[in-house]
Amino acid sequence: MIRNYFRIAYRSLLKNKAFSFINIFGLAAGLAAFLFIIHYVRFERSYERYNRNASNMFRITLDLYNGSEYVVTDCETYAPTGPILKEKMPEVVDYARMYHNDGLQDIKVGDQKFLEEGIYFADPSAFSLFALNVVHGEPGKALSAPYQTVITRSIARKYFGRENVLDEEIVIDRSKYHVSAVIEDLPANTHLKFGILLSHATLKQKYGYEEDSWAGNNEFTYLLMKPGTDLAAFNKKLTEFSFSMKEKINYDRLAAEHMADIHLYSHKTFEPEQNGNARTVSFLLLIAIFIIVIAWVNYINLSTTRAVERAREVGIRKVMGSLKSQLIFQFLSESFLVNGMAATLAYVFFITALPIFRELTGQPLPIELAHDATFWYIFAALWIAGTFLSGIYPAFVLSSFNPSTVLKGKFRSSSHGQWLRQGLVVFQFSATVILLASMCTIYLQITHLRKVDLGMNIEQTLVVRGPNSEMSDSVYQASYRALKTELLRHPSVQQVAGAGSLPGVSLHELSTTNDVKRIGHEQEGGSYNYYQYNIDADFLAAMGMKLVAGRNFTNDDPNFDKVILNEEAVRRLGFSNAEEAIGSRITRRTRWKGEPPEIIGVIKNYYQRSPKEEHIPMIFTYGNYAAYFALRLKTSEPAKTIAEVKQVWDAVYPDNLFHYFFLDDQYDQQYRADVQFGAVIGTFSALAVFIACLGLFGLSSFTIVQRTKEIGIRKVLGASVMQIVTLLSQDFAKVIFIAALLALPVAYFAMETWLSNYAVRIDLSAWIFILPVAMIFLFALGTVSVQTIRSALSNPSKALKQE
Repeated sequence: MIRNYFRIAYRSLLKNKAFSFINIFGLAAGLAAFLFIIHYVRFERSYERYNRNASNMFRITLDLYNGSEYVVTDCETYAPTGPILKEKMPEVVDYARMYHNDGLQDIKVGDQKFLEEGIYFADPSAFSLFALNVVHGEPGKALSAPYQTVITRSIARKYFGRENVLDEEIVIDRSKYHVSAVIEDLPANTHLKFGILLSHATLKQKYGYEEDSWAGNNEFTYLLMKPGTDLAAFNKKLTEFSFSMKEKINYDRLAAEHMADIHLYSHKTFEPEQNGNARTVSFLLLIAIFIIVIAWVNYINLSTTRAVERAREVGIRKVMGSLKSQLIFQFLSESFLVNGMAATLAYVFFITALPIFRELTGQPLPIELAHDATFWYIFAALWIAGTFLSGIYPAFVLSSFNPSTVLKGKFRSSSHGQWLRQGLVVFQFSATVILLASMCTIYLQITHLRKVDLGMNIEQTLVVRGPNSEMSDSVYQASYRALKTELLRHPSVQQVAGAGSLPGVSLHELSTTNDVKRIGHEQEGGSYNYYQYNIDADFLAAMGMKLVAGRNFTNDDPNFDKVILNEEAVRRLGFSNAEEAIGSRITRRTRWKGEPPEIIGVIKNYYQRSPKEEHIPMIFTYGNYAAYFALRLKTSEPAKTIAEVKQVWDAVYPDNLFHYFFLDDQYDQQYRADVQFGAVIGTFSALAVFIACLGLFGLSSFTIVQRTKEIGIRKVLGASVMQIVTLLSQDFAKVIFIAALLALPVAYFAMETWLSNYAVRIDLSAWIFILPVAMIFLFALGTVSVQTIRSALSNPSKALKQE
């Protein structure tokens, strides 16, 4: 019997090839889109699952206050935080500190040189807390002594060509480290990615780092907690502890967050990497649900469209003795077959396009799915759910026909299920309007960010990473001047400047201090967090930054007791304007030699970070030490200029690798997540429109079949084709109008919420929402018109003969 059901279902599909193709292809497109998005969502929500301790791990962060005013939250804390919390808090089982060795580092192995990032100084407890899988070596001995290093398997193969490299020597930052262990590579779905760990004990011996000092917050601190520790209760204890430590940490407050929540919910300063966004993931999940429901709705509409054709078949079957349950099973078998073929095609689409989707999202999504049981559970669930959700209504509708009615041909004028079908199409187009409005908003916001006046000029700026050589100050300064002089001899190089950091690079490469005050105002409240790095006298001109008051540094002055601030720093220090700040002095830090520094200049606010964030208070000190050289170019042949710059570099710094990038490309990396999100939204919005138009094709087909005789009568009475098209299109225009009324408030609220994350944002104008509705209307009008014109051009005598 079951075999017979499937044979009949198969014959029905072959009999109506166009209908079957639209059904299968529409379902396949919806299923594939759903699989793509779910694959992405699963990856984003899988962060830290590799770590068996993740559910019991907290990361300690630092809330910075200016008196009682909250300023910002930093995810780095003080060096003694972990040890003292383990001592004072019984819930804390153990701790691990990770000190980020900022930026690219020079690595030397034998005669080979490398540039590497992702290097951290770590406590030995990192092995147990992060569940690191040791391939070679003993975890109990690794990282326990100064100048020990732990590397991953891929780093071992990269440097040595093999994996077992215990006791081999690696030179990092001019110091020799011995490999004490080799570990498995970390998975892509972790927020703390590293290839090299250095022993934390090295910090004290090499740099004089004081592990019991509360003077600076530079450590990522992770705690292993007793199972079942309540985060809210622990944070309350941390607040009380912070108040008790006021003499050491002033107004700052320690706080904890679940390690598993960091990737999607933590957007603090000095994050190890740019984290994901929970709202984005939830929005994409909603899109996936929209698309799969739209695809299932299409099946329902297209199946009920064929009700007229199948009605006589059902009537004959019932007269011949078929039970309603048998008819339901027959039509569900057809749904099962259609969904199965669609699922197979969707899987082909998914596997074929997955590499492209990886590029679109910028995420290293897993490609090997053979052993991913969850994926196959989702795939099977989609097939089964699709069979019932898209097939159950048509099955009951088709099996409920009265045989005496349908065999007399009276079913053609039936409005059975009309409200449900139109309601489903309203849902389809409401979802599509929301997606298109979102796509327009995201595109306009990203475009707006890229057109904002940054307060500087980063175009045509070639950046060369500074040298990391062991030189005396005199030799270093001579080389520094020689490089700039030789570069400026080239006609394609306009300006050359050196700096300790640059706009758009990681915040980890900036120094910070929250102990800056105006001389004479030391007793006022707390302090804000100020960001600082050194620049030379050519930096402001090379970056196109404008002085609004005072003067620049000069090359013939040591400048050690002078600083330049931006307008935001001046405002936070309490000056009424930039001119008032000139000549004033600020509290002296130990790194500033001599008298308390004098403010000699104030520059116009610029975006050190992207315009997605507010202006941050900047302090520039003077220094002829360059972590980067910025070269302003005037050339149409950048490749040739780069080659010339490399020649000069190799002559001046023969022991240093030449590494370069263009500053605008580096700066644009801050928009990467937004661009990728916009691309994903755009792709799936277009797909949703396509699938929704298939649904409209089904509804229009059904309506035209129902009104065939009416069309014939109107044509006989003299109605033109355009009049008939206009008449039938009005009904669909009403559906789209209702869909727009329902969708636009939702779209407005969703986009207002998304835009609230940006310091610089667009205003939501009316046309952002009118345009998607107009697009949907044009698509719908085109779809309906094709169907209507074909019916209106047919011979009316044939329509009038139908009973």
